[in-house]
Amino acid sequence: MDKLNTNWLEFHEKMKFRLVLHLLYFFAVLMSIVTVVNLFNKHFSATPNFFAVGMCVLGLFVIRITGNYRLVGAICSILTFCIVSGAFLLLKATHYLTPMWMIVNIMFTFFVLGKKWGIPILVAHFLVLFYYLVYLHEGNIVSVTSFSGNDVTTFILEYSIVGFAIAYILNLYVVTTNYSRVELIEYNQKLSNQNKLISKQNSEMEVMLREIHHRVKNNLQIITSLLRLQANNMDVEHGSSYQEAIDRITAMAIIHEKMYQSGSLSKFDLEKYLKSLVASLLLNYSISKRPEFIIGVEVEDMKSKSIVPLALLINELLLNSLKHAFRYQDNPKICIHLSEKEGHQSNRFLLVYSDNGSWSEDSVASFGTEIIQAMSEQLEGTFTLDVGNSGTNYVFDLANLS
Repeated sequence: MDKLNTNWLEFHEKMKFRLVLHLLYFFAVLMSIVTVVNLFNKHFSATPNFFAVGMCVLGLFVIRITGNYRLVGAICSILTFCIVSGAFLLLKATHYLTPMWMIVNIMFTFFVLGKKWGIPILVAHFLVLFYYLVYLHEGNIVSVTSFSGNDVTTFILEYSIVGFAIAYILNLYVVTTNYSRVELIEYNQKLSNQNKLISKQNSEMEVMLREIHHRVKNNLQIITSLLRLQANNMDVEHGSSYQEAIDRITAMAIIHEKMYQSGSLSKFDLEKYLKSLVASLLLNYSISKRPEFIIGVEVEDMKSKSIVPLALLINELLLNSLKHAFRYQDNPKICIHLSEKEGHQSNRFLLVYSDNGSWSEDSVASFGTEIIQAMSEQLEGTFTLDVGNSGTNYVFDLANLS
């Protein structure tokens, strides 16, 4: 877009500079001729033409020194308004051509200086015209005398000048408009091609990322299979440690499974993931009574770097609840709720994990405290633990999850 704007501006600047310079030369020559002709014609005043020639000479001098066509355009627009208004108000004539010069000046101002100058010049011209028509036109008509052949020649000459000026301005307007249209079509075509290329690259990248997630998940499953084979050769005490390691690896494997199955790799459905994690853990532990799970997630998008530590944190909490909490509980229940802190400006979140089981001090002290602490620190958070007769309650204050 920057390149398009640059090309467009450069072309328009050239067109406007050309318009100002060419009209100054054109009017300087032809208005000099009209001035000389009107000096010998008693029905026409050469004064407006003389001032017009002086304006053109001044404009040529300024534009040759400064190269600033806008400055020259503003000078010429104001001076032309003054000359045209003076002709309307001071000269007793029918002013056949004066409104035409008014139109030329309005078109010139709009093209060269834009509507911020064009609208005031247009309004000012028409106010003068209305004043002339209301207060002066009738008196000027009464004073008109019959025209001679020289008068017709002067009319034809001035109408030709006006016609050329209007045609030249309109021609440059059409040229610049067509240039803008062609530039826009070419740019849109380039933009469309770039969008197709980017879309293709994004599709290829998404396929590659899905394949990576799929392969990582398969590799993790191979690792868990190897650990299970190794655990089969261990006694019960050491085998349980292997099972905990398998569960942690499985927690990560499910993440990659959900990622490559997801419709959008940029969004991760944490609630769906937690339900899959719960189902996987329940398969690995023989529990007489299946706990009731209440899961609520109020965070829509998560940072990819936060998913794994959060998953390992929740996995550790679930592991310990399933192993230690429900020995004497007839109606086991686990609640997980993640939400953004209300009214908080630093992008912090609350993770509340609770169960209604009964914990012994030994089990609490040994239940993955180091992993919970490490994952909390990785998520730039802190937590509080409340263990009582009614169950265990963790409240985590975490940062930058989404």
